[in-house]
Amino acid sequence: MEGRRVFVLDTTAMLSAQFEPGPAEVVTVQEVVDEVLYGGLAPQRISTALSTQAIKLKRPSKSSLEKVRQTARETGDLPRLSKADLNLLAAAYDELVGGRDVVVVSDDYSLQNTALRLGLKVMGVGRNVVREVREWIYRCLVCGITYSTPLTRCVVCGGETDRVVKKT
Repeated sequence: MEGRRVFVLDTTAMLSAQFEPGPAEVVTVQEVVDEVLYGGLAPQRISTALSTQAIKLKRPSKSSLEKVRQTARETGDLPRLSKADLNLLAAAYDELVGGRDVVVVSDDYSLQNTALRLGLKVMGVGRNVVREVREWIYRCLVCGITYSTPLTRCVVCGGETDRVVKKT
């Protein structure tokens, strides 16, 4: 259904939400359900929501998954995103490409940052949301050399690196 709002929930959102049928569709991916169920956090509530179709499972396309990985590489968020995060973002991106009004619900700033870069809307559960897209680089704390890929140690001097916002 084009035009219908879709909320795409990560693990934190799944644990915080009340699931009742409504005007919006609520979706997630299997990896998020696995985190909730096998973490023993709220298995009965999630199982009921899935069986009553209050939450629908989506499987992301390979093309959207690759788009999400590439975008997360560009922002520097890829090392901080789990498989569940990547699949969730790809499922949300599939919905967006399909003409849906998509809102990703998460407190994870790396997930939110990548979602915004993909053109998705974001909503927090218990924290403020990212307001602007940031790109991250890794800077040596000793000699100051920067790297676009994540490193824990500088290849020049061996110093420790830290993730910092890339200045544009």
